[in-house]
Amino acid sequence: MTIRLSTLAGLLAAVILLVTAGGIVATWRIADREFRDVLDDDLEQQAELLAQLVLQDPARFDDSSFRDVLTAAFEDDDEETVWVSVYELATGRVFSNFEHSLPLESEDADSVSREFGGHAWQGVQEQVDGIVVQLMRRSDLFDEVQDEMLEQIVMPAVIGGLVTLLLLAVLIGLTLRPLSRLTREIESRGAESLDLLRTATAAREIRVVRDSINGLISGIDQLLRRERQFASDVAHELRTPLTTMKLELGGTDPDLHAVRSEVDRLARLVEQLLTLARLEQGQWRGRFESVALDELCAAVVDSMGPRLAAAGIGLESRLDKASTTGDATLLEILLRNLLQNVAGHCPAGTRASVGLDRADGKVRLRVADDGPGMPTVTRERVRAGFTRLDSRGEGLGLGLAICQRIVAAHGGEIRFDSAGADGTGLVVEIILPA
Repeated sequence: MTIRLSTLAGLLAAVILLVTAGGIVATWRIADREFRDVLDDDLEQQAELLAQLVLQDPARFDDSSFRDVLTAAFEDDDEETVWVSVYELATGRVFSNFEHSLPLESEDADSVSREFGGHAWQGVQEQVDGIVVQLMRRSDLFDEVQDEMLEQIVMPAVIGGLVTLLLLAVLIGLTLRPLSRLTREIESRGAESLDLLRTATAAREIRVVRDSINGLISGIDQLLRRERQFASDVAHELRTPLTTMKLELGGTDPDLHAVRSEVDRLARLVEQLLTLARLEQGQWRGRFESVALDELCAAVVDSMGPRLAAAGIGLESRLDKASTTGDATLLEILLRNLLQNVAGHCPAGTRASVGLDRADGKVRLRVADDGPGMPTVTRERVRAGFTRLDSRGEGLGLGLAICQRIVAAHGGEIRFDSAGADGTGLVVEIILPA
C-alpha cells in the first residue's frame, strides 16, 4: 500500500477540525445542561423560601401590600426578568408581580411553562401547605444567554483551531516541500547519473537524509571509478605477457624460455588478482590467529635473498621478537610484495633492509632501500589512501594495492617516506597491533 505524505497531512488537518468541532459541541451541550440545572435550582430555592415566608406570616399574605412587595422584589429589567405567582389553594386568590388572573393549571407539577405578555415562560413550581409558588423566566432571555455562552465557547476554540491549522500548514510546508523536491530530484535521475543532490532545506532531518544519500552516491562513484581503473590496468597487465607469448608462438622458432617466463608472470598476476578479490570480500577475517612475525619475516627474507642478490641488491634484516593477530599467508604476501617491489624498481648496487621491532603495544615492520625512491606526487597520493592500480606510469601496481588492503584488513597503518634528505630511497613502515 502506497500513500503520500501530503494525503496524511490532509487527513491530520481533517481530524483536527473534527476533534475541534466535536469538542465545541460537547462543551456547549454540557455547559447548557449545567446552566439550566443551576438556574432551576436557584428558582426552586427562591420558590421554597417564598412559600416558607408566606406560611410564617399568614396575616401579611392577606395584606393588600403583598403584591407591591412582589413587584418590588422581582422587578422587570429586561435582562433578569422573573415572573412570580403565589396561589392560595383554599381561597383561590393569586398574587403576582405582574397583573394577571391566570388560574393554576396543576397543583402537583414541579415544572411549569406558560405564555404571557407575548413571551414564553419556563420555570418551577413549589407547593407548601396549601400555598403554591411559581417562579418563571422568559425563554427569549434565556436563549440570549445561551447564545452568549455559545459565542464565548466557540470563538476561543475556533481561533485555537485556526492557529493550530496554520502552524500545522507551516510545519508541513517546511517539511514536505523540500522533501518533495528531494523526491522529484531523485526520481528524475537515471541509472548512470551520480551527481550529488542539491536540494536546499532548513530541516535538519532532510539535510541528514540528503547528505547520507550524497555519501552513498560518492562512495558508489569512487567504487565505479576504481573498478573501471582496475579493469583497465588488469587488461594492460595481461596484454603484455599475452602479446609476448603470441609473438613467440607465432614464429618459426619460439623462445620457450621467454614463453615460460610470461606464463609464470601470468600465473603470479592471476594469484595476485585472486588475493585482491578475497580481500575485498573479507574472506580472511575468520582465519585470524596469533602470528610470530619475526619467524615469518625471517623465512621470507631467506627465500627472497637469492632473487635480490641475483639482481645485484643487498638485503639485510634486524628482527626483534614480535607477534600480531592476523593471517600468516596474507602477512607473508605483504612482505614478499614489498621486497618484489624493491627488486622490480631498484637498480643493481641498491641496499635494502627489513626491520621488525615492538613498542607501545604496536609492532613496526620496516622495509627500506636506498634506490631512486618514489616520486613526491605519487607518495602524497599513497599517504592519502590512493590505491589506483597504475603499473604503467608510477609503479602503483597490484602488489602495492594488495599491501594496502592487507594492512587495512589487519587494522594497521602503512606509511611511505623517503629514505634520504634528497628524496632518494624509500621507506615503507607498517604499524600493526601487537
